[in-house]
Amino acid sequence: GKENEIHVINDVSLDLPEKGMVAIFGKSGCGKTTLLNVIGGLDGFSEGSLRIEGNDIKKSTDTIRNKYIGYIFQNYNLNKFESSFENVADALRIAGMTDEEEIEKRVNAALFNVGMEKYAKRNPDTLSGGQQQRIAIARAIVKNPKIILADEPTGNLDEANTVMIMNLLKAISKDHLVLLVTHEANLVDYYCDKVIELSDGKIVNIKDNNLCQGYVAKDKNDIYLGELECSEFSSDNTEIKYYGDSPKESIKLTIVNKNGQIYLKVDTDKIHILDDFSEVKLKEGVFEEKAGESLPEEKIDMSSLPPIETSGEGKLFTFKSSVKSAFKSNFRTKKRSNKILYACMCLFAAVTVIMSSIFGTAFKKLIEASDAYNHNVFYVYATSEDVSKKLNNAINNPDTGIDYITLGDWYSKDTDINFSIANFETFQSSPYNMSSAYSTNVVYLGLPLAKDLKLVAGKKETLKDEEIIITTKVADELLEKSVVGYIDEYEDLLGLCTQYTGFSVDGKSLRIAGIVESKESSAYLSDVAMMNRVQMMGFTSYSASSDKYGLEVNSGETVLAIHDEFTNNDQYPKIGEKIKIQGSEFTVTDIIYYCDPFNYPIWEKREALGKMTVDEYLHDLTVKTYPELSTESEEFAARLAEITNSEYFTYYDYYYSHFSQFLKECYLNSSYQTFDLWLYAVKGIDEMKAVFFEFEYRLALEYKEEYGRYPTKEEYVLYSPSEDFNEDSMVKYYNLYETEFQYLDMYYPGPCTYYVNSADYNLFSKQIGDTHPTAKAPNANRYTVIHSYNPDATERWLNEEFGDIENYTYSDEYGYSESYDFIVTPDEVRKEHVSIVAAEIISSVISIVVILAVMSVCMYFIMRSSLMNRIKEVGIYRAIGVSKKNLLFKFLIESIVLTVCTVFVGFLLTSLFVYSCLNSSKLVADIFFYPFWFALIDLLVLFSLSTICGILPIFSLLRKTPSEILSKYDI
Repeated sequence: GKENEIHVINDVSLDLPEKGMVAIFGKSGCGKTTLLNVIGGLDGFSEGSLRIEGNDIKKSTDTIRNKYIGYIFQNYNLNKFESSFENVADALRIAGMTDEEEIEKRVNAALFNVGMEKYAKRNPDTLSGGQQQRIAIARAIVKNPKIILADEPTGNLDEANTVMIMNLLKAISKDHLVLLVTHEANLVDYYCDKVIELSDGKIVNIKDNNLCQGYVAKDKNDIYLGELECSEFSSDNTEIKYYGDSPKESIKLTIVNKNGQIYLKVDTDKIHILDDFSEVKLKEGVFEEKAGESLPEEKIDMSSLPPIETSGEGKLFTFKSSVKSAFKSNFRTKKRSNKILYACMCLFAAVTVIMSSIFGTAFKKLIEASDAYNHNVFYVYATSEDVSKKLNNAINNPDTGIDYITLGDWYSKDTDINFSIANFETFQSSPYNMSSAYSTNVVYLGLPLAKDLKLVAGKKETLKDEEIIITTKVADELLEKSVVGYIDEYEDLLGLCTQYTGFSVDGKSLRIAGIVESKESSAYLSDVAMMNRVQMMGFTSYSASSDKYGLEVNSGETVLAIHDEFTNNDQYPKIGEKIKIQGSEFTVTDIIYYCDPFNYPIWEKREALGKMTVDEYLHDLTVKTYPELSTESEEFAARLAEITNSEYFTYYDYYYSHFSQFLKECYLNSSYQTFDLWLYAVKGIDEMKAVFFEFEYRLALEYKEEYGRYPTKEEYVLYSPSEDFNEDSMVKYYNLYETEFQYLDMYYPGPCTYYVNSADYNLFSKQIGDTHPTAKAPNANRYTVIHSYNPDATERWLNEEFGDIENYTYSDEYGYSESYDFIVTPDEVRKEHVSIVAAEIISSVISIVVILAVMSVCMYFIMRSSLMNRIKEVGIYRAIGVSKKNLLFKFLIESIVLTVCTVFVGFLLTSLFVYSCLNSSKLVADIFFYPFWFALIDLLVLFSLSTICGILPIFSLLRKTPSEILSKYDI
């Protein structure tokens, strides 16, 4: 129906008889074989119908073929891996016969009919062409089909075997329809009862041939003298005749007659003597092709081969035979391609296991995330004083279920707490070294919540501010992640130092002091530590004074430290003015301005201390030492020069007399708190003052320490210290205090800081209220963290009180805005963190799917190339009637067997390797995650992919007709 359609068979209508030999005859390319293949079900056709015994072949092609048709091929199409007996028996099994005794009986009878009973156990590739074609005929007649289709059955045979095969077919045609395709006119004339002549796919002539008597073949051992040139030599009583072409060399023949005995001597090579017993016979005249005068010598006795009573739907391949075939076809050959295939499949499994165990760490995080966020903590976006007051009043109210609140920052909510470990001691080697740290999730709460919890290790009383208590839930997580042998019990966790918590207490990192029994993932902090955390996370503009800086500030009072010297001071309150911070009223008692530890002169002028210059100081000292001298006299000038030389460096003692106060204010109000300044202000190491002195004063102090007095100016010029000033002590103090000092704590605090006492400072960790503009933190909007001992009651109360409040939208000056839930429940927190991990899993899954897809495609083409060597085998099976379903079953079993012997082995060995690594060191747990259920999923995926890759090529191949498989893929 298409313009470019090729009509190999064009408008053909046939009604064939039940028996006889019918020839389909014509020139090459006229459509003979295609027509025969269509009739035999080896090819499809687009339009029309074909019926055998009233059955439409299109509806059940394989069933009709196996029941009614036997096929004889030009190339025999025998399975060279099976014996002749099995090749013939296959036809019966395909037709549905299962009785092995009956199969053996019929196969032997069929082989006897074609004279091949002696070769039953021989494989086809050990037989001659004529013998193989006889086996093919036995396979065609063993089920006694109504129709025998023969496609050029003598095309590959010599003349003698041709006559033998044609005689067999002629004998078969007495009771069956034999449909013969041939281009040999003499065979058509001598054997066929009816001749259908084709040309360009159309029938051009149908004729009967009632005079066919068979064919007499020329014997290859007969020499017809009439066909050779003859030369005669004669003499008395002697006559010699020479037949054939002239010899290339002279023939030397000696004839001797003695006493009546004739003797011949021949001096020429390659002479054959003929007598009455020789196979070669000399015949007069020439050979004439002629029809046989009697019936063919071959006789077919079909009495022992009655028509079989089956459905025509048999299975050639069973599970047992398919398994046997799998081992035979895959593992008994030594082809290099097979070895490559096995290696690739093992590698496929190994890569999949390694890759899955690596990507499995994302699933591990999901499991841990789902289990870790299990604390009874709610978050309320409390941005008003009214909300904050309601929450504070709700503490310890049975109707609310709330037992603790604190402020939290807008982004942290739950967080990870990291602990550092060293090789032999539990200390923090560097705040930036995270390679030796491991972490778990916590929510930070106040120490009062740990009061009633059972202590299982360490202490929970008399804690320092930098000491924390963790729950057994947190401790168990840490012990599970421990990668060192000396940390495997609760007691081993005591003293562990935190890393990157974002805050510290007096420059000290938090350390585990106790462990209490609880199923919540919590860490309990002192009031000071909790407030430090709250204020640090919000970059606030207020801080405790007496605890950290030693300022004496009373309740309700505040000291203002202005950090930014370029800020307009009019925006700040004045001394004595009252302001509000977080809803509480404070009086400003003092104002401290920005100080740089190297800018003492600026501070001195700001404080109006009236310090003299060095010249003024020396002049005044001379006047006090020599009051009797006139300041205008030469004697006074001489004494001034002497005092200048000897007392010059005492000026610095006078000048730096207020330096301690200056450095204290520098530490309180410096935008960059150095290690040197921290050592002096916090650790009380007085000699650190010298770091900030002028260089000549520092050098003079060193001289004084060495000689017990200051140098004169002349001595100072000649003095050369051996090393840089204070270098040794700096190294000593750095090694001693480096674990306490953290640059992480030295943040830029903003334009100013309001210092209050500890009691007022701790209030700020629990309440939100009106605040003076200069005391607001850059991120003033934050959550209130609520701990509940009755989550259901707490959630119910929060919804009743604040359920009608809309979600909060935060906007900054740059146009960025984001919406936040006003109330966040524990389940929502857990889901949020799980969703973050789930996003990682999706990314991991996509990666592993892409890799598996690429590897599967490679595996498919490798297995497809392996199938190319067996396409002829598949074509033969389809040609002799094996159903697609049965062939798919065979290759499915073979694919499974191949998978078990390669993929499973690679999977098992690699899995054992991964498990051995996991058992050998906990460090590997950060690289691999491969539980048993994960391995089962891997195994299922591997088996599925390998089986699919193994079955897809044969599935694609079987979509073609048997004829297409044989013709296009016969390699």
